[in-house]
Amino acid sequence: MFRSRGFLLVACAFVAGCTTVRVPEAKQQTDVAALIEKLRNLAPSVTRADAADAADAAVRYPLQLAQEYHATPPAVVNNMLINAGIHPRGLCFQWADDLTVKLMTLHLRTLALHRGVARLGTKHEHSCVVLTAVGQNFTNGIALDAWRDCGRLHWSPVPADHYAWQEVDLIPSYQTELQAAAEKLAATKK
Repeated sequence: MFRSRGFLLVACAFVAGCTTVRVPEAKQQTDVAALIEKLRNLAPSVTRADAADAADAAVRYPLQLAQEYHATPPAVVNNMLINAGIHPRGLCFQWADDLTVKLMTLHLRTLALHRGVARLGTKHEHSCVVLTAVGQNFTNGIALDAWRDCGRLHWSPVPADHYAWQEVDLIPSYQTELQAAAEKLAATKK
């Protein structure tokens, strides 16, 4: 048992030296364009400007986070590296928090942010961000999951994803914390 853990730790340390996810600019542009259309198709009320801003941030910001997190695919290996103290961040809720904060800085008027969780309360709990048109039901939204591909955004309509997402309300103190982080992030861009 001890030997297998030691081997696992050595293997994780070796993998930690591997490069993080890189996505060519052309692929990023293609992904942004596709996500814009998905967001615009949520409802006629979704503006092109909000869809474009949200799609650009959702595709590009996780790639920046992957560099900051030193994310090493696959995501389960990355989680082991975080839990072993080798990587600083990159658990699913951290990707969701940081993407939420980034999207909050955009002050979207026609899109609403939600938190999606699958397998709530289990050791396999998983978090994502869900975007809907303002006033639209969570189940009509698009799930944005930066964790599963270590920074390369995966998106899917909520009911079509292989995760059974459910909406969770963030406790007020956590919402306040995310809002403060969004204001701080916006201030660094000025």
